[in-house]
Amino acid sequence: MRTIQIRKFILLDNKYKAKIISGKKVTTVRYGKYEAKPGSEVYIVITPSDTAIARARIKEVRRKKVKDLTNEDARLDGFSDVKELVKELSKIYGELYGEDEVTIIEFENVRPLKEGIPLKWLKGLNYRDPYEIVELATQNDLGLTQDVKIILERIMERGLREAVKHFGPKRVQQALLKAYHALYDKGLL
Repeated sequence: MRTIQIRKFILLDNKYKAKIISGKKVTTVRYGKYEAKPGSEVYIVITPSDTAIARARIKEVRRKKVKDLTNEDARLDGFSDVKELVKELSKIYGELYGEDEVTIIEFENVRPLKEGIPLKWLKGLNYRDPYEIVELATQNDLGLTQDVKIILERIMERGLREAVKHFGPKRVQQALLKAYHALYDKGLL
């Protein structure tokens, strides 16, 4: 079985969004071998929309056999007991047996984002928060066109969602990319 690396984001089902934001779910249990570097920052991305909703720090990664999972493991993952956890894992991965190995990824310092950010936008911005880019771009003279400046100002004043409604997703995404590249070229990112 190959090991899956978690570097920039963790995908979780939308049904767990409220538990993640409220702090009732601070782990994700995955069938198989996963690796993540404790202390690293990741985005929490919900599916099926592939929208980043928060940032978090990886606290710990540990492996266990299914038979060794505890009620505490279940509680940290937002379930009432280990039976409920294993039932949910079996829905996702197919029937699991006692000797099957799972990886428990624990996260901490969950910080909800101002609003959801499409994962494909984050990838294009090298996993930089669009609001960070807008803030830096509006504080520095980057030689951006007036059109790009107007879009960035709208994001700053009214938010990403409102900018997308007004200018359209393609124009907003292009403005963010232009700002990102200008900041990168000036060594500000």
